[in-house]
Amino acid sequence: MPLTEEIHLKPETDAEGLPRLLSNPLNMGRERKKVAVYGGAFDPITAAHLQCAAQIIHSKVADEVMLVPCGARPDKPKLKTSALDRYVMCCIAVNTIYNSQFPVSVSDAEIHESQSLATYDLLTILRDRHPECDFMFIIGSDWLQPGTCIRDWESKEGRTGDRLVEEFDFLVIKRPGYDCDSLTQFGPRFNWLKMPDGMVYIDSNLSSSEIRNRVITCKDQPDRLECVVGLVAVGVLSYIRRKGLYKE
Repeated sequence: MPLTEEIHLKPETDAEGLPRLLSNPLNMGRERKKVAVYGGAFDPITAAHLQCAAQIIHSKVADEVMLVPCGARPDKPKLKTSALDRYVMCCIAVNTIYNSQFPVSVSDAEIHESQSLATYDLLTILRDRHPECDFMFIIGSDWLQPGTCIRDWESKEGRTGDRLVEEFDFLVIKRPGYDCDSLTQFGPRFNWLKMPDGMVYIDSNLSSSEIRNRVITCKDQPDRLECVVGLVAVGVLSYIRRKGLYKE
């Protein structure tokens, strides 16, 4: 039995095995769904991650945001929390922060992989799973600075960066200190996240690493998690405590 059914979390599929995107009332009546893929370690998922996902929905650029916790990262030895634990924390956060109709989901696409999937491999897997959807990948403007080139990215098929930027849209979020004069230099499928008139995107520099650092710093306190209350969903804090995560 899949984990999502055992613990009654919000899965990528509904109780009948159909994609959540099809069963979401906000998406009914539309032929194709625009899904923004939000990948990351989410070690742990923070209020900033949830805030970002919500604002993408508020912008109306996507019908749904799909959080995808990455698999194991041999290139990142500091990532010691299992993909399964990070996936469960994302599910808990989504289910406790948003209402049941809010279109943010969590994908298990990588949790059973031996290591994290390359972006092109991930997006093609999601495209095959959900042929009724058009996927866009969320990146920050810090990914578009001199010295980095998405077209050089590789996958299990080798260098597939050109195919990546030709086959999928990219939703770019402006990061303080990482300016780009124009996105046209990267290709026609790169677009800024723009909020509707009267709204301003609320940025946050709260990181998972800061959460981990605070918890470790307060390890000798009676409640080592008190220093991150309000920065992480209450249910996620309970999971961290129960599993004994981030003790060192």
